[in-house]
Order: sequence, then C-alpha cells, then structure tokens
Amino acid sequence: MRVSLKGTNIALLESTREYVYRKIVRMTEKLLVRECEAISLEIEVGKTTKHHKTGPYFRAEANLSTGKNLLRAEAAGETLNEAIDLVEEELEVEIKKFKERRRSLMLKNARKLKRE
Repeated sequence: MRVSLKGTNIALLESTREYVYRKIVRMTEKLLVRECEAISLEIEVGKTTKHHKTGPYFRAEANLSTGKNLLRAEAAGETLNEAIDLVEEELEVEIKKFKERRRSLMLKNARKLKRE
C-alpha cells in the first residue's frame, strides 16, 4: 500500500505523522488485508485558513483508491486530532460499505447461476 501525507498551512510534526499512521493507516490495512494489491492512500491535514482562531478550522481529508474505485472521507474539527479521528470513522464506514457492496454483488451473481 502506498501512503502519502500532506500538510496544508501547517508544518507536519513527527507526532502528527505518527498519529495519522496509527489511526488511519493501520485501520485501512486491517480492513483491506486481501482486497486489492494496488491501494493508494492520500491523506491531507491542515488548517482551512491562516487567520481564524475559533471554530472547526482544522481539517483532514483521506482519498483511498483501490484500482477503479475511489473512497473519500473529509472532516473538520476544533483540533487536528479530532479532525483525524472523524476522518478515520468516516473512512471506516466507506470501506465497510465498499466491501459489503462487493460481497452482495458476488452473492447476487451466485444466486443467478444457481437458478440457471
């Protein structure tokens, strides 16, 4: 799996890098163990603007491409870690929907073959 991490309007610290890898990359590897060989995960974290001081101005975005499919998650939070946590939850839901869609299509085709 190829992983790229990008920081927008902030400097990426080693602690932020480790937190992203611990939360998002491990979860993705665990859920997509044997699904696809060519998996690319692009993560972007940062601030939405440089001048705001309050509100959800930290954002995180994750794009997971598995061959022809693109799974996307985006969230904003009060802190950078909160935004990363929200993206992790959203990406987990997207991955589970993707896997269930593939499984149900396989079962549908198996039922069709059985009827014939």
